Amino acid sequence: MCRTGLLTVAAVLAALLVGCNHPTTTASTTSTSQAATDPTTPAASANENTWGNYLAEIGKLHGKDVSMHPYIYVIPAGDSVAANARRQNETDSVVHSIGPILMPGGMLIVGGPDPKQTTAFLGDVAKQLKADTLKGIVVMVVSDASEQGAVTSTLKASGATVRVVTM
Repeated sequence: MCRTGLLTVAAVLAALLVGCNHPTTTASTTSTSQAATDPTTPAASANENTWGNYLAEIGKLHGKDVSMHPYIYVIPAGDSVAANARRQNETDSVVHSIGPILMPGGMLIVGGPDPKQTTAFLGDVAKQLKADTLKGIVVMVVSDASEQGAVTSTLKASGATVRVVTM
């Protein structure tokens, strides 16, 4: 009787193990079939919500290794009083509000319709940050490839991990 019970238990366990053995290829096939393509760059005249959504999509595609929710900054173009005030408010936000609370593993996504204004904004931020303030933080800059060198050198002292994604 003891052998019959052991054989029954062994047969049930074997059936359970076979039933639980799911192939792993379906998960990898699903992820590889979803090719990562960058969303279409909005027009320079597009509104802030459109640019914010664009930057969020870029962040999802190029920031998959970042575990924390990103902070997105849409940098307005132009030299109007409103645009200058907005850039100053965003600078103050990064330097005094977000920068001090960001932890390693966090991410800032910065971009806008004018790559030169984005680089200038980052320069203003970098001037006010202490060395290594952004150490362990990913700063993803969505800009033109021509701005990559300037952006990287501007943020070097901050200790940030800089990623430039071209529009």
